[in-house]
Amino acid sequence: MQIILAKTAGFCFGVDRAVEMVAESVRSGNKTATLGPTIHNRHVVDKFLKLGVREIAAPEEAEPGETVIIRSHGVTPEVYAQCEARGIPVIDATCPHVAHIHQLVQAYSEDGGAVVIVGEADHPEVVGIAGWAHGAVFILPDAHAAEEADLPERAMVVAQTTIRRDRFESVLQVLRRRVPNLTERMTICAATSQRQQEAERLSAQADVMVVVGGKNSSNTQKLLETCRLRCPKSILVETPE
Repeated sequence: MQIILAKTAGFCFGVDRAVEMVAESVRSGNKTATLGPTIHNRHVVDKFLKLGVREIAAPEEAEPGETVIIRSHGVTPEVYAQCEARGIPVIDATCPHVAHIHQLVQAYSEDGGAVVIVGEADHPEVVGIAGWAHGAVFILPDAHAAEEADLPERAMVVAQTTIRRDRFESVLQVLRRRVPNLTERMTICAATSQRQQEAERLSAQADVMVVVGGKNSSNTQKLLETCRLRCPKSILVETPE
């Protein structure tokens, strides 16, 4: 039996950076909490829990003297304001690629321009991105939703960084037809695209594809979707200890 390991396997830059920032906070002796799970990987979260790192859902849950880490998915401006108002020390581990989308959305919508986000409405990254818009926001998971939406005459479109490229392009085709004044911004993470492209290539030649990762991870689920397009026997295995 031949086993092929994907060359691009592993955490992406943004996740690696966030995990290291949490570790550094612990090494520095900070009483540390993360706003949501550091990463959608239960073993990493459990490891930090053993080191005393709490997970909180909102700034008001922070304890006195606790440093709060904003995870790689990013948050809305309101969350920063809440932390500042409460005097909570913050370490911002937002992935730079996600922070760039925040800047694009904020700048484009300053005059009330609409923003279209291709992604999953309940994903924390998408929630954070939407929070930086000053005008209307349309969150479209697929081309069907784009056909059904009551779209404006002018809008900018961005993508959740982990969305599959083919899904983004299918939505884009609809938007180009339905939105006369469309500003396009390809914001899918390069590392995500590389992993998905390699997964597609390998799945076309494999009998079975095994995707190792957290079941709640958007990256992992998109890789699984990609693999199953070519290899129906693709399976997900939770990250081992």
